[in-house]
Amino acid sequence: MRHLIRPGVVIAGFALFFWVFRLSQGDVRPDRAPASIQEMQEAAKNFKFEIGKYGGVLNDWIDEDMKTFNLAISNDQQTTSVFATQIFETLFSSDAVTLEPEPQLALEVPAESEDPEGLFFHVKLRRDVSWHDGAPFTADDVVFTWNEIFLNENVPYAGRASLFMPVKDETGKMVNRPIRCEKVDDYTVRYIFPRRHALFVNMVNTRVFPKHVLKPRIDDGSFASTWNVGTPPGQVVGTGPFMPSEYVPGERFILKRNPNYYMKDEAGNRLPYLDRIVFNIIRSPEKQKERFLLGELDYFEVNPLSFGEIWRKRHEKGYDVIRMGPKAGWGYIAFNQNPRKRPDGRPYVKPWKSKWFRDIRFRRAFAHAVDKESIIQVSYDGFATAIWSPYTPRYPKYYTDKVTKYPYDLDVSRRLLDEMGLVDRNGDGIREDEEGHPVEFIFTLTTGQPEYERMVPIMQQDMSRIGIRMIAEFVQFNLLLNKISADWDFEAVLLGYGTSTEPLLGKTIWGPTDARRIWNPKSPPGSDENRPWELRLPQIFDEAYTDWDEKEHRFRSEKDIELAHEWQRLCSENLPHIYMTVRDQVYAVSRRLKNRRSTPNSVYDIERIYTD
Repeated sequence: MRHLIRPGVVIAGFALFFWVFRLSQGDVRPDRAPASIQEMQEAAKNFKFEIGKYGGVLNDWIDEDMKTFNLAISNDQQTTSVFATQIFETLFSSDAVTLEPEPQLALEVPAESEDPEGLFFHVKLRRDVSWHDGAPFTADDVVFTWNEIFLNENVPYAGRASLFMPVKDETGKMVNRPIRCEKVDDYTVRYIFPRRHALFVNMVNTRVFPKHVLKPRIDDGSFASTWNVGTPPGQVVGTGPFMPSEYVPGERFILKRNPNYYMKDEAGNRLPYLDRIVFNIIRSPEKQKERFLLGELDYFEVNPLSFGEIWRKRHEKGYDVIRMGPKAGWGYIAFNQNPRKRPDGRPYVKPWKSKWFRDIRFRRAFAHAVDKESIIQVSYDGFATAIWSPYTPRYPKYYTDKVTKYPYDLDVSRRLLDEMGLVDRNGDGIREDEEGHPVEFIFTLTTGQPEYERMVPIMQQDMSRIGIRMIAEFVQFNLLLNKISADWDFEAVLLGYGTSTEPLLGKTIWGPTDARRIWNPKSPPGSDENRPWELRLPQIFDEAYTDWDEKEHRFRSEKDIELAHEWQRLCSENLPHIYMTVRDQVYAVSRRLKNRRSTPNSVYDIERIYTD
């Protein structure tokens, strides 16, 4: 099934004004608490699809013109939104409720390895799938896609690195070897892994492209220019429920129904029901909201500044507001704990500040002084959730709530700072350390985020109440990126990180020598500046997804869950980041869309919806 989830310093008085104004207008949030993720999952599990009616149009949107029609080499969101699910398919999809893998182009999800060592996996393919031009889908297409597109160094495929795995060669040196794919018969392929990995299904689950159309383009070297925006859309051939039909730059991209799609409803009718999907090109979020309220779009994702308005108008305008729980990502604040010097001898951060930031008492004092509830109300109109570790309850399989929490308590903050010897020595309301340095830091955020502008005054006020001066610095995103990834020139920074259903894949922000370990990047190997918990974090990621049952030739996930919980506990206890909030995923959806099953992970199933 396909599921829609879109894959200056502010004056301190503003926040108070906004909060008072909001109270004077009455509470515009939902009149009952939203269903929990578990309740939503249960309702979705019991949902019964109706036999729908053919016809109708879904009015969708993208926010830029198309850059290419070639999904294999695309890096832009527009191509992904239009092509990645409706036109091209993968071997496996995921259950909308449990997110467990389920067959798509494959006939079944392999659970066991053909090999005692867990290196070989056979995938059987469906025999009833055709490409949009009528050619049969076979193992040749899968093998061609893997070997001649994805592993072909002459093709600019961005995901190639994920198809390689580090292993030791004959000399003991670590080298990267590719996962190989070979044909067994017309409807079976075999994947051969350099080493065992429990997420073998995820690692081979790429889009599949038609060999009979694209093989000549590979052979003559023209693949990178194939299916460009000048190509008639009908020449783009996939296996999905919709086919490209029309593209008008600056206006729209239209898909039409695939009349020979292999999926059927319970009465044996071929899916999908809709005749067309129209992707209107609308660049401004405000314009998207305007077009939705005019009935010209069938859904849109609600941003924090629109929550109240969208909720109030739902009955008048005939749509539903779906609150889908926390988004798949989290916001955090990181202090620069880097104790080293630059090549020119200047410290990355002032030594006395590095000393404060590296003291767990300082980070805990800061965490207790963050009024998350006020931030949630003022910045997100209540549509957000406080978090205490680097994961959210959106994906309950690996999530744990049994972590260290830091309730808003300024007295605890003051006591921790006192223990550090940070006290107000001159009566000016700001603490100083033993050398007389005022306890202050620069807090860097990106511009253009209204919710951040609402958040900063709340935090500044509470910091001042515990004797800390927080100086807000709003910068363009590119400058912020340079500060945190090249110059490491910051004191504290607000960032966000996207997560997935498999949290222990993202090792790059946790290893001591990694440039993206934001609180102290590229620490020299063996350095004593790494504390035990910092050394344990990357070990957790190395140990994940390796627990192999030799008798049953399958992987066990119990250990992975334990490791994920340990990772969350270590981070909440030691605070490499101060974890803030995660926004709720909120969609407004027209009631003219029927047969709509919503889950924490999807607004609807595109094959099943229909219109009156």
